[in-house]
Amino acid sequence: MYYASFGLLALILHLIINTEILRKKAEEINSVAIKRYRNFLYIIMLYYITDVLWGLLIESGIVVLAYADTVLYFVSMAMAVLVWTRFVVEYTGRRGLESVSLIYAGWVIFAFTLISLAINFITPVIFTIDANRGYVPGVARYFIFIILFLLQTVLSIYSVFVSVRSEGKDRIHYATIAASGAGMAFFIVLQTLYPLLPFYAVGCLVSTCLIHVFVEGDERQEMDERLHMVEKKAKSEEMKNITFGQIAESLASNYDSIYYVNANDSSYAGFSAKNDQDGLTIDRTGEDFFTDTKENIPKIIHPQDQVRLVALLDRDYLLSALEDRKMYTVTYRITEGERAGYTRMSVRKTSDSAHFIIGVENIDDEIRKEHEHVQALNTERELARRDELTGTRNKTAYFELEESVQKSIESGMEEPSFAIAIFDINDLKKVNDEEGHKAGDDYIKSAAKLICDTFDHSPVFRIGGDEFVIFMQGDDYNDRDDLMLRFHEQILENILNGHGPIIASGMAEFIPGSDKSVSSVFERADDNMYNDKRDLKRSGNGYSDSINIR
Repeated sequence: MYYASFGLLALILHLIINTEILRKKAEEINSVAIKRYRNFLYIIMLYYITDVLWGLLIESGIVVLAYADTVLYFVSMAMAVLVWTRFVVEYTGRRGLESVSLIYAGWVIFAFTLISLAINFITPVIFTIDANRGYVPGVARYFIFIILFLLQTVLSIYSVFVSVRSEGKDRIHYATIAASGAGMAFFIVLQTLYPLLPFYAVGCLVSTCLIHVFVEGDERQEMDERLHMVEKKAKSEEMKNITFGQIAESLASNYDSIYYVNANDSSYAGFSAKNDQDGLTIDRTGEDFFTDTKENIPKIIHPQDQVRLVALLDRDYLLSALEDRKMYTVTYRITEGERAGYTRMSVRKTSDSAHFIIGVENIDDEIRKEHEHVQALNTERELARRDELTGTRNKTAYFELEESVQKSIESGMEEPSFAIAIFDINDLKKVNDEEGHKAGDDYIKSAAKLICDTFDHSPVFRIGGDEFVIFMQGDDYNDRDDLMLRFHEQILENILNGHGPIIASGMAEFIPGSDKSVSSVFERADDNMYNDKRDLKRSGNGYSDSINIR
């Protein structure tokens, strides 16, 4: 009776000590490790019950029931060690080969115990109850106890190892688990040597008492943390309620409409600021922002922007686009009758990435001002590079072109094919002195017209009062000799007819491998022009009073 009495006492203490955790439902426990420990307590409770019943049944001489209870005794003991193993691995939080190996070892021992018990029905390898109602241990019993002892010992060593590598409260907890496991291993040895004494029940009671202290503390700490989180969330929600309206209205002041879109299911609410007095108003809601938007695109979006906008307004695309940037923007046109208005859509994610905030604003005025600014800059740039008198390009424009071509030459990547022709108006000073500057200006304009008409595929630059340059490429370069000859013939015809401007000219070509700069080509063309000018003056065919420049 003494055997059953001790088991009953252990069961009562077990229930008193662990009442709080045993009565909790599994879903009320957040920690997986605590759930494992709760399962261990239930198995130990089953073990105590089988231990109590065993003592009573053996003393009462009810052999069949005593045999069945002994089978449950071994099953509950092996199961307790398996569940204990899973608890230790989960509580220490280690993941690796050693953790998996320990759990597998627990399952192997449990399976071996079940197989041995099945064999025991045929031949008594674990235990038997003799004719005198006495309990007789078998060889397999000792083997099972030995491997249970070894697994408990390894678990204790494992817990010590984890404890040494930990700090603070965790270190104490892991050390307590190691001590509890070592205690159970010690009492397994005593139970092996003294089968008729309840030593393993003593070991389980001592171990659960040790662990109860910090498990209860963890439960209390977890409850405090949950209460703290609830209070914090409540305060956060209160703050959100206070500030959301202000923030949203501030955003709405920058946008015509705002859409708050759920990133998971695409449901949305649309807001608009009607006026300063009304504040922010919800004017539409829907189940799927992206589907609704794509249905509306053909109705209101400019045809040239529709395909692009359909591709961009995709949930997965926006999530990807916002991975490495805070905001994504797209500009498109909305058709309003025959007029198209520019609109900008700005998309950003909330801090928890659970929602998109999409702002839509009319930027017609902004785009118009940008176009006007660009047009003004282009006009200003063009005027700064245009000769006011002749309408040709000026010296600044020529220097820019020369610099660009020079860079191409120096890069060596591609040798350009070009020629430079220089023109100088004869006797301009004489026209100015004798007929006045108005006549001189007309003389310059007629010269510029002749040059432009002849070389109509090349840019013409006025680089001095009476000097012009053309830069020939493409068709004019290919026809350069014919063009220069035609121009020279026209000058001779002007001289012969006494009508039209007299212009000296000279041309030079860029020679790859020889010329290293644009200026060297210019200098040769200039020399050729002066030779032509000298020939014209030498022949006496310069400016005369009879020349009609009009």
